[in-house]
Amino acid sequence: MCGRYALTDDHPAMAKAFDVPTDVRRDIAWDELMPRFNVAPTDQVPVLLQKNGERQMEAMRWGLMHFRTANMRGRTALDSKGKSTNTPINARAETVHSHGGFKRSFEKRRCILPASGYYEWMGSGDAKVPHWIYPADGAWMGFAGLYTWWKSPEGTWVPSCTIITTSPNSFLEPIHNRMPVILTRGAYDAWLDPTNDDLTELKELLVPYPSGEMRAHVVSTLVNKVANDGPELIATV
Repeated sequence: MCGRYALTDDHPAMAKAFDVPTDVRRDIAWDELMPRFNVAPTDQVPVLLQKNGERQMEAMRWGLMHFRTANMRGRTALDSKGKSTNTPINARAETVHSHGGFKRSFEKRRCILPASGYYEWMGSGDAKVPHWIYPADGAWMGFAGLYTWWKSPEGTWVPSCTIITTSPNSFLEPIHNRMPVILTRGAYDAWLDPTNDDLTELKELLVPYPSGEMRAHVVSTLVNKVANDGPELIATV
């Protein structure tokens, strides 16, 4: 799975890397969203999507909200009985095209979640050792994602997203049995295009990233607490 990641640079650098004008969505307080070194589920995160043939960035809740969600309490989605309901942060590449909770978004609402790298925990005896996983060339990663919109009882539209995961490549396999789908730059246009209805082509994009282009090192257990933030979280220990 992918349950924690980081945005180690600022909005202008991210926008440039993903070919998005920096003056788009000036109403979003990007400096509050990034840099961050411990992005966690239910956080607001930057999301790249395509509208009217142009790329743009939105801020979305990480954790896809089902249309049957009845209400929210803080960051928590509630069902009709007032109980917390699941909002998946990950969707499996193997079933995303057929799963009822993801099928429509896979067909029409695909997005990319920019990231500098992500964390994964490897079992070691009774402990789990956190690792920082990142691209070898230091470039931005683009996680394949899906998004949707939920309308609150007050009439407010709330966007939310999820990250698609796949089986690990040979580099990640010793660390964990899943990894996020990291799209190559050449796949961005096909993935983001909402008019692209070639589901076979889209499913073929959901493959493990090349092992030789990834790096990882052990980091401090400081990352285990979502309240912790700062560049020390990605430092080698």
